[in-house]
Amino acid sequence: MDFTNTIQALQKFGSNVVKKGKVILKQKKKTTSKNTLYNSFKYNVAGSQTAATLEFNFGAAEDYWQFVDEGVRGAGGFKGSGRMRGHGSPFKFGSKMPPRQPLIEWIKNKRLKGRSKKGRFITNESFGFLIQRAIYQRGLERTRFFSSPYEMALKNNLDNIIIAFAEDLEEDLVKNNDMKKIDKK
Repeated sequence: MDFTNTIQALQKFGSNVVKKGKVILKQKKKTTSKNTLYNSFKYNVAGSQTAATLEFNFGAAEDYWQFVDEGVRGAGGFKGSGRMRGHGSPFKFGSKMPPRQPLIEWIKNKRLKGRSKKGRFITNESFGFLIQRAIYQRGLERTRFFSSPYEMALKNNLDNIIIAFAEDLEEDLVKNNDMKKIDKK
């Protein structure tokens, strides 16, 4: 069976999800100098004789895209001002803090400098620890950069995908002379 119409509908669906997801990543300022998640977020539509598939790829961000999308609830125990992040997330920090080394690399890439209460500069390792502890206690914000566009695109395009599949099925049946052309009403 030829899935030409279905593939086109799936490509439109995937394109909408990726485009709107990248807009959300920019709005929520979840881009870095390397833009690993932003640049790796893509879709792929493939067709064969028996199926048409849509797959979303996150490339090098495959390990952490879900945490950016759903956020992570903090472990609590923080003092001072600030708020908990990641409300409604299925993920929660347990007994382990997030790794410090990627945070130190992020500090270097952003060229940030931390200061002590007396105004003196602190090392990147100390600054990394402070950020690590804040993330552990407060959590990570939910962006829903993938979930929201996916759910919205599914709601808006499901009928189009079904119609495209029905057209492909009809063309295949007519092509194989199993059925006369059906009048569309």
